[in-house]
Amino acid sequence: MSDSLRYKIVLWMVWGQIALLPIIYMMLCVTEHGVLWRWNLVNWLMVGGYFIGLIALPFSRGLEKPTLLKWWLRIDFWSSLIPSVLVLPLLFCSGRHEIDAEDGDYVLYHTRGFMMVAPHYVLGKKEGLFIRSMYKTVRINDYAEKIDCFKVDTLRGCFYGLVSEDAQASWILPLDSVKYHLHASDINTLIDSLFYGRPLFSDYYIGAFVFPDNFAEINYDPFSICYEDSISYAIYRIDSDSLRITITNNGITKLSYLKDSVGNLSPKDVRTFIDKLKGGKQ
Repeated sequence: MSDSLRYKIVLWMVWGQIALLPIIYMMLCVTEHGVLWRWNLVNWLMVGGYFIGLIALPFSRGLEKPTLLKWWLRIDFWSSLIPSVLVLPLLFCSGRHEIDAEDGDYVLYHTRGFMMVAPHYVLGKKEGLFIRSMYKTVRINDYAEKIDCFKVDTLRGCFYGLVSEDAQASWILPLDSVKYHLHASDINTLIDSLFYGRPLFSDYYIGAFVFPDNFAEINYDPFSICYEDSISYAIYRIDSDSLRITITNNGITKLSYLKDSVGNLSPKDVRTFIDKLKGGKQ
């Protein structure tokens, strides 16, 4: 039996792979819903296990080995090769999260999947080796290469961001409703500044804002503006000069207006227009 360094490395790989099995199992067991391992630790350990199984047999060729070790390496190689064809692409394409922006202990991350059409950024918080989801999401037209601004403001109870590349987006959403409401004046000023930092009604623009006084939400996408409180209002651009308003409240009502009647379509102008509709002044 060989006592060379290469033989010892083979043994280390075999025992290392065996040790990974209970470690990965325990890591999966302690991970509750909404919690991720930082740095994709589980994924990398699984990739490492498959990698060891694939290289241990070729690395051991020419060495004198016990019969049990020979069969172990052969079985391990084929049992790693066959499932790795399917598992490894899943681990890299849809089983990982990527950190897009950080602010102290808070992160904005996304997870990719084969069937994900509308990309979502998720707000999370670092907790040791974990990232815990805050269950707050932002929809973007595409995965941005760079987020120009990402901030979690615990004093005013909100988080906001700005993207200025092809995936143009801006948002300000509440984290703590009490603080968000108490700082209504600052929040409204911030909503205006974030909105005017982006092209108005751009073909690629996505925006999401929550008003701090009544918590009505306004969402922008390339085709419409949706304002929701107790009633849902959708504003669609028919052409360059006119808009169609669809009101959903125990039925659907459709109205048409000139674009100028809604000002420049900013969150403040849209809300003022909706308030007039509610008061019967339009």
